[in-house]
Amino acid sequence: MSGLKNQESNPNSELNQLKALLDQPTEDLPLISLYRIRYLATELSMEAVVTHAQQIIDKRKLAMSE
Repeated sequence: MSGLKNQESNPNSELNQLKALLDQPTEDLPLISLYRIRYLATELSMEAVVTHAQQIIDKRKLAMSE
């Protein structure tokens, strides 16, 4: 638990980076930011966030290929 507290106090921590990205509307984020969300959520073992980010990435890729 202290590791998580250390991450919260560090403004450059993976957790704070993820929070900053998720504070924005995910549908409006550039694809690179969605990949970053997926990466950070994977590192932090947040499976629901990983799944959600991947769904948006897949939807965006499908729209780009049409």
